[in-house]
Amino acid sequence: MLAAVTAFSDGIFMLTLLAAAILVVVVTTAVVVKLLARRRAPDPGWFLDSTRAAGALTVIGTMFAVLLAFTIFYALQNYQRARDGGTMEAISVTELHNVADVLEGHDGTRLHGGLICYSRAVVADEWPAMERGESSAAVQGWVDTMVTDFAAITPTNAKQEAAYSQWFDQQAQRRDGRRARAAEAAPSVPMPLWIVLGIGATSILTYMCVQADRREGAVVQALPIAFVSALVTSAMLVVGFLDHPYDDWSGSIEPAQMRVTLQLIDDGHDAPCDARGMPT
Repeated sequence: MLAAVTAFSDGIFMLTLLAAAILVVVVTTAVVVKLLARRRAPDPGWFLDSTRAAGALTVIGTMFAVLLAFTIFYALQNYQRARDGGTMEAISVTELHNVADVLEGHDGTRLHGGLICYSRAVVADEWPAMERGESSAAVQGWVDTMVTDFAAITPTNAKQEAAYSQWFDQQAQRRDGRRARAAEAAPSVPMPLWIVLGIGATSILTYMCVQADRREGAVVQALPIAFVSALVTSAMLVVGFLDHPYDDWSGSIEPAQMRVTLQLIDDGHDAPCDARGMPT
């Protein structure tokens, strides 16, 4: 467990360092290009009508800002859907554990064991698999096992009949929750949208470089493009973060709710699996 936590922390540090490096490189490049353009710019600049040039930049910037805001909102919705799906799944597994108490008794092992193994496999196997855009065969195996074990149960009284019906409802919620979080394992922002964002960001920065004016000081010319390039780059990094909700970023979605569920249901029942949820 300690090794896993250390590896996770190292992954977060490396990705954070990479994001910071990208930000510094883009801002530095934009400033350098703007200052080089300033040195070569004629007096009073390449544009005869600075007001018209500023108006064109405003139009380009507005269009890009609207598109970027839409993309962030879209990616944020998918991120929240993944988080909500994981929470729904964990709550449903807890409720299934309570239903299993009624169906097979608190000392029963088949349904309880399947739920424990399912939860272990979600935490230890499927979450790392989702980071790679995949799912876990072990988790699906425990789903199939629980279906088989449940089919072998015959209710003997009214209380068990009610629990029998509730099992189907909770299984449906567990299935929907898993599907919701698994659906966000693969990037959801389409490549054409990334291309358009890249064109928009490049157009803004290029246009600002062309507006270089040697009559102004180097600092005055450098500050606006530094701020704009930093904001544009940061916003696109945010889109990338939201589009990969299970990567090793600080703030990425973790199986925290399923760990809580596992602490509640892993109460001494025999489970036909190891600590990672692999069958034994």
